[in-house]
Amino acid sequence: MTASIFRPALALALAFPLSAIAFESIESDQINAPAAGGSGGLSAAIDGRSGNTERGDYTVGGRLHYQARDTGMFIVAEHSRSKAEDTEIEDNTWVHAHYRDEFQRGLAAEAFVDHLIDNFRALDSRTQLGAGVRFTLAQTENERAVHAGIGILHEWEDQAGTDDDYWRLNTYVSYKRQLNQQSRVIFNLLYQPSLNDSSDHLVSAEPAVVVALAQHLDFKIGVKFEHDSGTPSGIESDDTRYMTSLSYRF
Repeated sequence: MTASIFRPALALALAFPLSAIAFESIESDQINAPAAGGSGGLSAAIDGRSGNTERGDYTVGGRLHYQARDTGMFIVAEHSRSKAEDTEIEDNTWVHAHYRDEFQRGLAAEAFVDHLIDNFRALDSRTQLGAGVRFTLAQTENERAVHAGIGILHEWEDQAGTDDDYWRLNTYVSYKRQLNQQSRVIFNLLYQPSLNDSSDHLVSAEPAVVVALAQHLDFKIGVKFEHDSGTPSGIESDDTRYMTSLSYRF
């Protein structure tokens, strides 16, 4: 990357304080299909203040991926914690493990397990175990990638002192587009309606812009909107998280 490209990108990164969240997603930020062998990345957003304001926030995340011919396996994890004065205002942990095998060009079978803990949604545990198929709708190296998937999952949830389990349909769309040499846009949409209750559904939308600061260093800014229509009384159905983070790829 030339100095003329690097300086504006670096200025953009410095203009946004890393006081929101690092932001890992099931979908990789990269447009190209994974290369054979191992790869991964680390992301972080840290903010600490003292004096008139006592506050500490951090989010750390990471991704490990192994690709062998048409078979890929990856694990994604993220942990966030925020404390103001002596009051904890955020504490959540998310882990996702995924297996994907492209048995026909543009068509892959996949299976996954997903686990989430979020104290401030009174979510002691949400575990999903699912399988389905993934379609590659468009894939042009260094330009764009469009994927969609459909499948089924079983969910075990312990929220606000209530244990329950559900069957859900699992559908998603992922769109990635290179805008210029250093920036790209990403949009992920996930929709999981309950098969037991038509009024219960989970929705997640993740638009983001990724700017390459260096060969292995990215700056990411975006929003994650989540809607859970089945939340217990006293817990908001909608959550919106604004995100700025630095990510190192290896």
